[in-house]
Amino acid sequence: MTPNRLLSDWLEGRASLGAAGGWTVEEMRLVADVGYALAEQGRYDEALTVFEGLAALAPATAYFQSALGAVWLRKGEPARAVEHLEAALATDPADVSARVNCGEAALQLGDGEAARRHLVAAVASTPRTPQEGAALIRARALLARLAP
Repeated sequence: MTPNRLLSDWLEGRASLGAAGGWTVEEMRLVADVGYALAEQGRYDEALTVFEGLAALAPATAYFQSALGAVWLRKGEPARAVEHLEAALATDPADVSARVNCGEAALQLGDGEAARRHLVAAVASTPRTPQEGAALIRARALLARLAP
């Protein structure tokens, strides 16, 4: 596909900016790995920059939205986190980490009903990765805090 055709497809909503810019899935994954490492080191502002860029390139990628939500949550911004976590869940309702983070954000925002709904759904899920397994442990702990 020609560069002009890719640009046209992007402008008309038929392609992501990443596709129009020629980014490969592997290139985006490598950049996401850097963002994840930055977040793990507590370098949240830098991680936000990475994941905001990736989300601009491929806005329908659930992982980028989920990662943005997780970083906003760690920065103490649960309302901003929910926006991205809900976008991730709209794309991938089985994303356990996004579901747990959404439950935690709802809890921080004082919405116990939404928190319980997300956390119960997470606990009923089957983890697909070790990270999701760890998220389930957190979900159970958060649910215990909600118990009457």
